Amino acid sequence: MSVTPNRERLRALYDAAIQELSQLRPNTNLTSGFYATMGNSVFEAGYTALSYYCAGTCRVPYVAAPAGSGKTSFSYALLLAVTRYADSNPSAPYGCVFVVDQIKKADEVYKELATLLPGKVAIWTKEHDPKCKKREKVLEPAAQFTQDQLRHHPIIVVTHQFYNGKGGNKAHLIVRDGNFGNNRALTVVDEKPEEVTQFEIIASEAETISEVLKARRPEIKEPLDALRRVILSYTFEPASNQIFRPANDLRHDREAENLKWFTTSAAATVVKTNADIPGIERLFGIARAITSGRVFATAIGKVVRYIGWQSKLMVRPGMLLLDATADIDGISEICLWREPVSVPQSRYDNLEIVHVPQHTNRRLSEYLKTAPNQRAYVKRMVETIRQHMAPGERGLVVCKKALFDAQRVPNWTDGDARFETPNLYTKHYGWEIDGRMLCATHWGTGIGTNDWKDADVVFLFDEFYIPRRTAIATVQGLRQHRADEGDLASMTTVNSKAKGVDAIAEGHRLRHTKQLALRGRGRCYDEQGVCGKQRLVVSSELKSFMSNVGRLFPGASITTASDYTEDGTWAHKVLELLSKPTLSKQITTKQIGRDLGKPWRELSSNLVKDEPFMQAVDGLGWRYVRGAGRGGSKFEQIPAALSQAA
Repeated sequence: MSVTPNRERLRALYDAAIQELSQLRPNTNLTSGFYATMGNSVFEAGYTALSYYCAGTCRVPYVAAPAGSGKTSFSYALLLAVTRYADSNPSAPYGCVFVVDQIKKADEVYKELATLLPGKVAIWTKEHDPKCKKREKVLEPAAQFTQDQLRHHPIIVVTHQFYNGKGGNKAHLIVRDGNFGNNRALTVVDEKPEEVTQFEIIASEAETISEVLKARRPEIKEPLDALRRVILSYTFEPASNQIFRPANDLRHDREAENLKWFTTSAAATVVKTNADIPGIERLFGIARAITSGRVFATAIGKVVRYIGWQSKLMVRPGMLLLDATADIDGISEICLWREPVSVPQSRYDNLEIVHVPQHTNRRLSEYLKTAPNQRAYVKRMVETIRQHMAPGERGLVVCKKALFDAQRVPNWTDGDARFETPNLYTKHYGWEIDGRMLCATHWGTGIGTNDWKDADVVFLFDEFYIPRRTAIATVQGLRQHRADEGDLASMTTVNSKAKGVDAIAEGHRLRHTKQLALRGRGRCYDEQGVCGKQRLVVSSELKSFMSNVGRLFPGASITTASDYTEDGTWAHKVLELLSKPTLSKQITTKQIGRDLGKPWRELSSNLVKDEPFMQAVDGLGWRYVRGAGRGGSKFEQIPAALSQAA
């Protein structure tokens, strides 16, 4: 059993490692102000994780500090300190692993760590394996190691996929003093991993896959037909949004014995040898989920969808998480194994936020299915870019993936040869609009990417929502619940109220908004923790964004652009008035009523009871003050230090 390190001695080694890192980062002072406080937070998280490792406790402290705050650099210092401490203390925790989300990032991390501790660091990704014949992410890897060589190095760098995958035990175990079988003591996870695998399929897809597979493998007809009978039985009951639980149904019980086959190694071999059949992994995933009770069915429109999940939690003693949005992603609200570590408050006084109206209120997944709508949407995007970005500036555009798939973004002509070189417009600012140099990415990617840190302006066109059925499966998987447990057990329809599901759906949206918003110059912080100068232009639902803006970007200046008064709600119209630049420290409700052409008394009863509206008022730096008599009620500006956002 390892003994928790002496705190003072480990801290001394940590501070010495920070000094070494400072020499590699001459433009960043890691030892004073905001950065020094961040260094304290990372040490606390690391020391707590080591204590949990020694006690065998499965809790994960997390450091929710923004990109560019130095948390990654300090985690390097932590790895060095733990390794050096163990070198002179045989009973100390030993072995570290740094887990990243991207192969390219793994290569960068390895280079820095290997410079600090030559000969003691190893890396494995599929593109760092000596047998790799086709490299796409890293054409010239910094080093090459086999999986079996990892065990002989005190520090290793791997990806989420490998660490949490089939061969991940080779990243968990380490040789010490000739003995093999010890778990690595400290695991630093960079960016939130995907800890729930989901499978979704509809009956027609299941039918097609089964027929093709039976033609190839007639000997597995019996289990395939059993699965088909279970799936088809619900296609005749498509009450919209109603939830069905196949594992709780007698029809499932009659087929249970045949369905067990899908959990065998023989079934896994069938999937592997027939990977060319589209959807086969999803079908077999649903089958396995049915056998374990981790699936539900629901009708979306007239189509019944089957949603299954499998937990793959990365929760081990000695683990800590570095993720800028771990405090708002919803997971910390529903999972007791996450533990926050106090971090210094960053400020966004240099972030100028401009909110512009959405192009359409229709659901974009439907709206963007037609070419005319795609062209109209992109035309509005280009108008917004011209209006809020100056020639000579660099910008990042974030929009829906459908516009990339249809080659509408960038707004080049159909068939333009430049579309064949995506790096041109996703990394190298090769999309030009009248002297404005742009990169583009789509929702669902880009988190953790540093390619656009010199962007002056970031444009967020709409937001990144997940279907509610996906949020349901995520909650069930994170809590390791069956369909008859937890939130889902009490839900009769997909839209039923469920606190955990609401937290995950909202957290997903907020996480991606904050992460992508700060991919430009805003990700650089000074010694007071104030972000770099950047403009953020957001096109989304106004009240929803404003109700969270203070929580996401405390200290930022916020204005609205264009005109919401034509078709906006009364809440939108009031928020627009409050966002306009003014020297006045207060605005009376009488004045608001005069500007809107409607007496405040006819609006107040609904608006002041609307919590998202009141949160949006706070996000704009105002508060509502009730009054009586001549003066009446009013909105007054409040110092940032007093606002909810601060």
